[in-house]
Amino acid sequence: MSFMKKLGDALNKAGEKAGEFADKASDKASVMATQTKYKMEQQKLKGKVPTLYKELGEKIYLTMKDDLGHDVLTATVTNYTSQLDAINAEIAELDKKIEEAAQSIEDDVAEVQENVAQQVEAVQENVGQKVEAVQENVEQKVDEVQANVEQKVAEVQENAEQFKADAQQKVEGLAQSAQEGAEQVKQNFENKF
Repeated sequence: MSFMKKLGDALNKAGEKAGEFADKASDKASVMATQTKYKMEQQKLKGKVPTLYKELGEKIYLTMKDDLGHDVLTATVTNYTSQLDAINAEIAELDKKIEEAAQSIEDDVAEVQENVAQQVEAVQENVGQKVEAVQENVEQKVDEVQANVEQKVAEVQENAEQFKADAQQKVEGLAQSAQEGAEQVKQNFENKF
């Protein structure tokens, strides 16, 4: 097998790895969409909490006002407490799913970086061995190709880092939005009472 054929095969492998990275990036976009869905579900659940507190307060007031007794009061409080506990459990479960999705993104980015680094190393070793066996003119061409491969690998690694940073920034932004929304709901509730 000629040197140029082997070099071409090595570059094809590097190209295939870049394609795999693109596929993983697409999968991660899907994971991020799922995270957003979970955060929206959380907000919906968190939006129910102030309403339940308001209803509970009204029920307690009416029970006390109408002197319906301790048993009715206890049943009312237990009912609303159960509903609030269920909502909080769902919110905690969604937090767990969001964290798992974020970890999945980080794990996949790390795996892609590792695979790319291994392929780059393999290509560099192969190119280095072949360069020693050819004439000065071919050595010059191989150096140009190697520089191009390294540039492409650097771009892929840079894109992987950017993807990770963007994903983390989006997760943090969504978490901040969720927190602000919760704070606003809490403040609105407190302002009403």
